[in-house]
Amino acid sequence: MFPLGVLQLYHSVSIGYFDARSFKFLSNRINALLEWLRLPADTLFILGTLPVLYLSWLGVSPMKPRTGFEEPRGELFTEIVETKRLKA
Repeated sequence: MFPLGVLQLYHSVSIGYFDARSFKFLSNRINALLEWLRLPADTLFILGTLPVLYLSWLGVSPMKPRTGFEEPRGELFTEIVETKRLKA
């Protein structure tokens, strides 16, 4: 967007806004080349934002409702018994 915007701004100031927004200017060879040169950076940006969007979706999507109280499997607590030491 940056190089194309600078070219369009220069064209609109030097020639005119209407001509800078025309199809003839937007479809010339330099603009097409700059658009293709942006493609790798745009691809990296899109691929970088997909995990962020997925994690955001996980944060705002409703959680699964619990079906009820379940007893834990196995022992959670063990009883510790202290024994008295004999004095020698």
